[in-house]
Amino acid sequence: MKQILMVTIVASMINTNGLAQNVGISDDGNSFTPNSTSVLELKSTSKGILIPRMTNSDRVAISSPATGLMVYQTDGNAGFWFYNGTQWTKIGTEDANPVSKTVSCTLTTNETLVLASNDITITLPAISSANNGLAITIKNVGSYKDLIVIQPNSGSYIDSKNSTKLYRWESKTFLAVNGEWMIKEKDLSPENVFDVSPNGSWTTLDEIIEFLDEHMSNASIVRLNSGTYSISSTITIDLPYSLTIEGISYGSAIIQSASGLDDQPMFVCESECYFKMLTFDGSGLSGYGSSVNEDAIHFNGSGTYNEVKDCVFSTFYRGITVTTDAELWIFETDFEDMTFAGIQIKSSTSGTTFKISECDFMNCRRGLELNKGSEITASIMNCGFYNEQGTDTAVTYYGGNISFSDLFFTNNTWNYTGKFFEGYDFTRSDGRDANIKILNNSGIEDQNPKCKINVNNNSSTTNISCSGTWYKAQWTNTSYLTCKFAVNNNRITYQPNNKMYGMFIITGNISVSSTSRIISIGLVKNGNTGVRYGECDLRPSAASSPMQFATVIFVGDISQNDYFEVYCAANASCTVTFQDVQWFTVTY
Repeated sequence: MKQILMVTIVASMINTNGLAQNVGISDDGNSFTPNSTSVLELKSTSKGILIPRMTNSDRVAISSPATGLMVYQTDGNAGFWFYNGTQWTKIGTEDANPVSKTVSCTLTTNETLVLASNDITITLPAISSANNGLAITIKNVGSYKDLIVIQPNSGSYIDSKNSTKLYRWESKTFLAVNGEWMIKEKDLSPENVFDVSPNGSWTTLDEIIEFLDEHMSNASIVRLNSGTYSISSTITIDLPYSLTIEGISYGSAIIQSASGLDDQPMFVCESECYFKMLTFDGSGLSGYGSSVNEDAIHFNGSGTYNEVKDCVFSTFYRGITVTTDAELWIFETDFEDMTFAGIQIKSSTSGTTFKISECDFMNCRRGLELNKGSEITASIMNCGFYNEQGTDTAVTYYGGNISFSDLFFTNNTWNYTGKFFEGYDFTRSDGRDANIKILNNSGIEDQNPKCKINVNNNSSTTNISCSGTWYKAQWTNTSYLTCKFAVNNNRITYQPNNKMYGMFIITGNISVSSTSRIISIGLVKNGNTGVRYGECDLRPSAASSPMQFATVIFVGDISQNDYFEVYCAANASCTVTFQDVQWFTVTY
């Protein structure tokens, strides 16, 4: 009886028109015409429609669900779900009322839109497969120094990692899938690369350096978008890891002086730094570059390694100054319009390493100033020096303040205005400048070790008392010319620290106190140890009659502090006088 009554009630609510294809149902029993585009239209002002309700496990257990099938899930990620023909998809999202987080916390599954600030860690909620499809969006709305770290709950991962980070203005959406979290629309750019631009998380160099001072965790790159970046006070870089500051292409990013930078350098680098594809411009502040310290970069870090590559330095007092035992490499960089010097080495500690290649110096009072330091290793290769004034100098060397383990000055060019390389003295007996190698430069002769000795009318005698014994020849030099050899009468000492070959040409004349003597002459290395070079025998025809001699000698493997002397011997006792000597030595 109840079934018959129910069928009657439902039938009375259905508005039919013959074999109409649509049906209308109202809860007040009044008939109405359903919309012609609807198969079924329900009408009520106080009730809704209730579709099947089930748990997550019930839903996923439905066998071969029809495309478009819809249910309401009551647990986990509750809500309306439909099958799209491939997988179950939740309809819409939970109410996304934003919540603010300023201290470290663990989120609940209902906190799906989070606005975070300060240096905090946010832990995502614990989840299972029942939470599949849960989406939580977190945005860093703090300052440029704020770092938001997001981590999963214990036992879970975020894209197989333990955490991820958000910088200012960045946001990420985290999706729950089978007890794990994945990032929707994940950014695949490399970690520890920080972009500075008007629309970026950091808009100035000051901001990113302040951020890294607090949060740097690995070697990092700061990438400057195209444009001009003003510097109004010195930026000091003292970080736990190496930092690269670079433009996105050559000359696109300009770092320019601004009001407030007077009497200060742009950068002071206490830690390892690399600068690439940047233009450093001092002309943004009127008069900047005319006073001491109005420089682009000071490298002050002890024992650090630094690079400058593909950069331009313009209108400074000094472009670059090195004040410690730092190691600095500079490649393909231009220095122009420097009031004092393009580069200055002025180190208070021993062991600075400085290497430069493919650089140009234009209109600099001094292109390179080697001012102070000890045990410096330096290489200046393939550079161009284009002086503007007759008082300009390409390379200035202060020999009394600076010493080198090695200095190579090779394959450089000069425009023959002003001076090229000044300050060295290769004639010194103490060998102070002997380790400066000047080779293959346009505008200055090569400075290989060499010397020439002249002896005229010598009266000093060499007494030979024992037959077959070699004695050092005695004479006093009339004059000599030398480069990197110490000369002391009949002794020349090789001063540089690099090994070379040597060619010795020795000519002159001798006289002997007795007849019937055979006089042998030879070159001895490092004292009379039995090793002689270029021995030649003379047979004077008469006593006290001058007789000419000549010998050409090749010696390999000449090392620092090796010394050479002329020795003689005879077949019987006598006195030998080296009246005239011309001794020429060249190395290669």
